[in-house]
Amino acid sequence: MNLALYLVWIPMLATDNESEAQRVAASAAKTGARQFYDAKRRVGIAFVEDHFQALMRDAIATLPKENPFWQRLLKHVDSPADEHPLWDAVLMFRPGVEWRERSPRPDWWAKQTAFFGGERHDSHTGMIWSSRASQGPVESDWLLEIREGLRVVAAQESK
Repeated sequence: MNLALYLVWIPMLATDNESEAQRVAASAAKTGARQFYDAKRRVGIAFVEDHFQALMRDAIATLPKENPFWQRLLKHVDSPADEHPLWDAVLMFRPGVEWRERSPRPDWWAKQTAFFGGERHDSHTGMIWSSRASQGPVESDWLLEIREGLRVVAAQESK
């Protein structure tokens, strides 16, 4: 599989700053990953406006109203994207995809909605909503989700 890794840091937590992004970039330089720091959170805002507001509307239409994620989405779906840019997410694209007027539609995506990492001793580190989880977030782990995303995109690429 043809693979390129781009990491975009946006300031969402106090520790999400340019110096921390540079520190991690230096340690990951040997992997070939390209890293960027987006102080204005433009990338996260663009993906919400171009794709994730529609995904939130779709989830609201299909999830039961008693689902706690339904309530959370309802609060965010119509608010300005700069109030809740996409972050803590993995987006995968087939080779050759380019960003033009709008951000490209991901072939596969996952967004962490809760983290419980060290609190538990199983392989699930958080709640992750992904393109395969129409029922909303599921208990999962980034490694499991990324493997699934790679499998999906590789299958699409081979068509």
